[in-house]
Amino acid sequence: MANQEHMQLVTQGPEHFARWRDENPSLELDLEGADLSGVDLRGAKIRKANLKGARLTDAQLSKASFAGANLQGADFTGSDLGRASFAGADCSGADLTNVNLFWADFKRATLRGTVFKWSRMVRASYFSADLTGADLSQSMMIEADLRNADLSGARFQSANMNGADVSRAVMDGTDFTKAMIRDSMWIMADLRGANLDQASLHRSDMNMAKYDDTTRFPQGFDPNNTGWKDVTDG
Repeated sequence: MANQEHMQLVTQGPEHFARWRDENPSLELDLEGADLSGVDLRGAKIRKANLKGARLTDAQLSKASFAGANLQGADFTGSDLGRASFAGADCSGADLTNVNLFWADFKRATLRGTVFKWSRMVRASYFSADLTGADLSQSMMIEADLRNADLSGARFQSANMNGADVSRAVMDGTDFTKAMIRDSMWIMADLRGANLDQASLHRSDMNMAKYDDTTRFPQGFDPNNTGWKDVTDG
């Protein structure tokens, strides 16, 4: 159950909350299961808060910081999270369907089973994030940073990933069917077990990428023209 005093704090507007935060910089909010639909917390510092199972649909959360927070199963459907920070946060099973995530920061975040369908994630960073089993289908991820990320079992069907950087990412069982991934970087990425059927990979750099017979490339695509085939585990 959410702390009622904390509930009142976050529903009184961003200016009031900012003043309180300045006076209480280290206090961690307990908002587990709270219904914060439509809340305005633009620029708020909600770091390390407990928001497990919280409802934050249609909320104004641009530039807010959720760094290190527990957001397991939280619902952000339809919210504005442009330039928000989720660095190191646990967003496992969270719902970020149809969300604005322009320039959002998910560095080293846990995003297992998180749903990002139809969301707009232009230039968002998922550096070293765990996206195992996440659903990013039909999302807009132009120039997204997915370097060093674990994308095992994630779904990117029909996503727009033009200009994305997935260098050194792991993609066992990842589905990129019909995704737009032009002008992208795949340097030293592990594509073994990935499905890129009908994906658009025009002008993509696969230098030193790893792939084998379990990798499914688009018909007519020759990865030898862009990268190095490595079927060893070493």
